[in-house]
Amino acid sequence: MRQVKGFTLLELLVALALIGLLSSMAMPRFQGMQQRSQRALAKVALLKAAAWLERSASTQGSYPSNLPEAVWQGAELHYRLQLQSQADAFVLKAEPTGSQTSDACATLTLNQAGERGVEGASAGAGVCWGQ
Repeated sequence: MRQVKGFTLLELLVALALIGLLSSMAMPRFQGMQQRSQRALAKVALLKAAAWLERSASTQGSYPSNLPEAVWQGAELHYRLQLQSQADAFVLKAEPTGSQTSDACATLTLNQAGERGVEGASAGAGVCWGQ
């Protein structure tokens, strides 16, 4: 009798079940890491836009009413930036889009005084901004 080398169907099913179990445990962590990295990109975009607004206000005497997309747009940013501006004040908002909408930090905000906040978040500003 000749011995055949290979895997039985039961061994393959056990291996597939283990792979499925490990991937179901790893996927939420991976998604959480993706959300944190997107949040970091949004914070950089907000700070970059605020710096541009400050430079613009120092040359023009007041904050501009619109923000050119070239100032803040980054590669694959899952946030949409909004500017609410008056002559002597502004509020920048980074609103999540796509897969980022399930993030606990929701909308990140930054104003002319450098105050960082969140809107509609289940987590506090300190947690979301990493303070």
